Amino acid sequence: MALTLASAHLNDDDFLEAFQSCRLDKSQFRHADHLRLAWIHLHRQPFEEALRQVRVDVLRFAVHHNVPHLYHETITVAWMRLLATHHEPTFDEFLAKSESRLTKDLLFRFWSPELLDSREAREMWVSPDRHSLPAKSRGGSMPSDPA
Repeated sequence: MALTLASAHLNDDDFLEAFQSCRLDKSQFRHADHLRLAWIHLHRQPFEEALRQVRVDVLRFAVHHNVPHLYHETITVAWMRLLATHHEPTFDEFLAKSESRLTKDLLFRFWSPELLDSREAREMWVSPDRHSLPAKSRGGSMPSDPA
């Protein structure tokens, strides 16, 4: 299933500015655009700062557009961690290489659907209950998996 990058008409700087200022319409922020936001921050900042900024950006956007269900802590951290294992120089190259795997099914390799869909996982980081996430390759610390 092909991902739709609703913000494809914007360059990275314009996308980031439109998203952070909440000028981007909520219809232009789909799954691929979430990934693009994370990708941009991961390529401009160390992991912890990128994660903090994505949280701030998505929460602000969700409040502004009255879509509180938009933010999910565990899913956000999981995608950030997975993206941090990639080295493609551009988001377009990353999509071309990985698009077919970028679905919620990928997260279900690590989390059971029941755990990932839980209120606890939505509100706070919950470690995977199936398999550990791959080790990151970008700088900074990340929430740890269970020992």
